[in-house]
Order: sequence, then C-alpha cells, then structure tokens
Amino acid sequence: MKKLLSVSLLTTGLLASSAGIIHAEEKPVKDPGWKQTAEFQQLQTLQEQSKQLNSQLKAQSEKNKAVWDSLRGNIPQEVRDTVKAAMAELKPVREENKALTAELKAAKQAKDKEKIASLKAQLEANHQKIEARLAPIANEVAQVKEGRQNLKEPLAEVKPIRDAKKANREQAKQVKQGVHAALASAKEAYKNGDPAWQSSLNEAIDLMKQLNDLKSEILSQKVSIYEALQ
Repeated sequence: MKKLLSVSLLTTGLLASSAGIIHAEEKPVKDPGWKQTAEFQQLQTLQEQSKQLNSQLKAQSEKNKAVWDSLRGNIPQEVRDTVKAAMAELKPVREENKALTAELKAAKQAKDKEKIASLKAQLEANHQKIEARLAPIANEVAQVKEGRQNLKEPLAEVKPIRDAKKANREQAKQVKQGVHAALASAKEAYKNGDPAWQSSLNEAIDLMKQLNDLKSEILSQKVSIYEALQ
C-alpha cells in the first residue's frame, strides 16, 4: 500500500511538473520593448550626439559673452539690469509718444491749432515723465549708451553671421518640434501594434540628424563670431 501510495504521489508530482513546463512553454515571449529596436538605438545615439553639441554650444556661448562684455566695457550686470528695467517701464510712454507724434503731424497738416497745442502738451508731459525716471540713474544710462556705441562697429562686422545663425536657430526649433511629434506618433503606433511605428521612428531619426547638422552649423557660426571679435 505504501509503495502504491509513493508511486501515485510521484506520478502526480511528475504530471504537475510536466504541466508546469507545458504552461511555461505556452506563455508568449514577452516583447522586449521598442527601446530594444535597432531604430530606437540609432535614435539614442543621435540624441547623445545632440547632448554633446548642446554642451559645446553652451561653452562657446560663454566664451562669446565674455568677448562681448569686454568690448562693451565690462559694464556691471546690475547697471545693465537697472537701465533695462527703467526702459521696460518707460516703453508704454515711448509708444504713446509715437502715436502722439503721428497725430501731431496730421494736426499740423490740418492746421488744427487747438489740437496741435493739446498734443504738444501731452508730448511735453511724457517727456518730463521720461526725464524724471531716468535722472536718478543718469550715470548708469550713460554707461550703457557708451557700451552700445562700443559695440556698434563689431556688431556691423558680424551681422551677416549672426543673421544666418538666427535663421538656423529658428529652423532648429521647428525641427525639434518635428522630432517630438514623430517620436510621440511612433510610441503610440508601437503601443497599438501598428507597424507604422517604424516609419514614424525613422522620420524622427531623419529629423534628429537634421537637428544635429543645424546645431553643428550654429556652433561653427558662434566660433566664427568669436574669432572675428578677437
């Protein structure tokens, strides 16, 4: 009886073990995920290159800033901030003056003496506002004006490069948005089992290459500006 029981238990155990193996084999192999795909690996490589370019761009920007500051006359940042804040505060008054000046021109053509007098009074009042705001920081304003004058010639010299760099920066922003859109589309398609994820991911790869090319061009332009200002 004991032998029969032992055999029965052994047989049951083997059957259970075999069933476990069969069930384990029947389980579908888990998808390693799209991050393991060749396309995604290629995209990651391009993203790493992009990060390196960002670091190079940042370092070059700091070098360029130091040169510009030197040409400007090394005006303290607090001085520049003070003047910038005052100018921002006075911007509405200056904008109003532009409109009043246009009205004054029309009034003169119409020979409307009453309106001319009124507009001149408004312009004078605004002028006094501006003078009152800038008088306490006259020294700071003078420093900033002198700095701008010092930059006039070098700015003119590198203007073509800066204009081209600006255009590249705008294009890079658009391409970067395209990368994000293509990547989001690829993720959604992959999640839904749609084979279109490959084409979307390849589009992201192509755009990423374009973005890196633009960043390289911008870096080259920054270096050219730096060398021109030396």
